[in-house]
Amino acid sequence: MKLDGRTILITGASQGIGAATARAFAAYPVNLVLLARSQALIESLAEELNQRPGVRALPLVADVARREDIEAAVAQAIHTFGQIDILVNNAGVGMSSPVGEIDYEKGRALFDINFWGALMMTEAVLPGMRERKDGLIINISSIVGRRAMPGISVYCASKFALNAFSESIRVELKRENVRVVSFYPGVTATNFNDNLLTGPTTVKGKGRAKVTSAEDVGRAIVKAAIREPRDAYPTLFDRAFVWASTLAPWLMDRILQRFQQA
Repeated sequence: MKLDGRTILITGASQGIGAATARAFAAYPVNLVLLARSQALIESLAEELNQRPGVRALPLVADVARREDIEAAVAQAIHTFGQIDILVNNAGVGMSSPVGEIDYEKGRALFDINFWGALMMTEAVLPGMRERKDGLIINISSIVGRRAMPGISVYCASKFALNAFSESIRVELKRENVRVVSFYPGVTATNFNDNLLTGPTTVKGKGRAKVTSAEDVGRAIVKAAIREPRDAYPTLFDRAFVWASTLAPWLMDRILQRFQQA
């Protein structure tokens, strides 16, 4: 896809990967619809990006767990820019969930954002894409959506569910030329762990894990929007991690057990 003049809607755009992705797209003359719950952060980002040549940024306050918020935001975006060409389903939240200690209320809230939010956003932008027979949906999953990690089972399950959704609609929408990319970041330098539903935490062994900057992940997402692969990873390490987990799951079990005990 050529990006010039396109309209891109990014959820969870106020910080972290979402904000970095918006800044990376703003290297092109595009229209950006920035969705987040934090009005102050999203308006500040829009003000910054509106200074870029050829960029128009629209900040919209919305909670992707609420269908009425989604429908109102998409309607406003279409009213302002005419259409939505690319949807980046990035909004997400995590939680600590050791088996036997799972908070079911928080788990349902997590699925409302990570899975149902992405599904509802997709359905909201689809009518226009189907009518034009052109559109791109990028679902931001995680490498733990391909290989689950101990202690965060509910978060992993939400990403596995998102992957299944992506695989299903990729086939459903092919004849209407609506493409679907699954994007799998690994450990990224953001404040994600400070905003867990179960409270801030540190990840065991994080100091030994390969950490990618949010800026690098954002640029990789833009590259995926241009190239439109079926699956995309920000780094070779992330791709290799998933490949090794698929090839030798028993070995990864042992490695993760030692990682958890470290």
